[in-house]
Amino acid sequence: MKNFAGLKGVFTDYNESKFFVLPVPYSTQNDWNPMASRAPEAIVEASQRLELYDTETRKQVWQKGIHYMEPLHNLNSDEKVCDLVEKKVTEILDLEKFPVVLGGNRTVSIGSARAACNKYDNLTVIQFGAHNAMRVNYKGSEYSPECAMYHIKKLAPLVQIGIRSMGADGQRNVDLAKIFFARDIFFDNNHRWLNEMYDVLTENVYITLDMDVLDPSVMPSVSLPEPGGMEYFMLLRTLKEIFRRSNVIGLDVIGLCPDSNNVAPTYLTARLVYQIMTYKAVYSYGL
Repeated sequence: MKNFAGLKGVFTDYNESKFFVLPVPYSTQNDWNPMASRAPEAIVEASQRLELYDTETRKQVWQKGIHYMEPLHNLNSDEKVCDLVEKKVTEILDLEKFPVVLGGNRTVSIGSARAACNKYDNLTVIQFGAHNAMRVNYKGSEYSPECAMYHIKKLAPLVQIGIRSMGADGQRNVDLAKIFFARDIFFDNNHRWLNEMYDVLTENVYITLDMDVLDPSVMPSVSLPEPGGMEYFMLLRTLKEIFRRSNVIGLDVIGLCPDSNNVAPTYLTARLVYQIMTYKAVYSYGL
């Protein structure tokens, strides 16, 4: 089994590593592009080619240790995925490690957010994504990806960033004071939205990041590549400030649908995951 970023020895040690990468290879035939189930393996494969020195922070997060866990198996229903992910992420949080969950579709996020909300008080969930996922039920499942944020919003305050598509349920259930539409972000030349978003953060934060938050021009390999997404460096700027201002306690990255004919989106995802771990190490672990 390959470790994230090709690390070996003490830098993958279960006891010493600060970061635990949990692969959850789950998608269903209801997904427009079920290739998301291959995302965790593809991300880890792409991570083997990362240069591990970060040019932004001038740091090397691998020195804090990245432990790669066995992928979750027997994922045969939305409900089971939620329960298994919740159990495993709870174990990681109880070890006082930082969980980095690699999905799969957004159903994965429900279980991970449950664990975070059960473990921490004064916690806000931040969703980065194109779709606000506020349906009550979709194709007979209450826990399909399209319903994920409906469930998470019942657990903790929810901030949504980069949204540009929603159904009627989404309009009814959304909190307009805590949703930052991609269109408004694009036309806000003074970036006022950033301070508005930071003002609603709490002490603790859990992040769920769907790769479709990015514009399809840089991230075409997602199930529903909605036009008008965020630009890469704006996403990084936003993430960096969240880590600087709050205690981010965990993360899931979902939604990548690997394309063997275009490896750039997969490599981008691996780089983004590594960059996010770098921000955590800098602002929480004294890197």
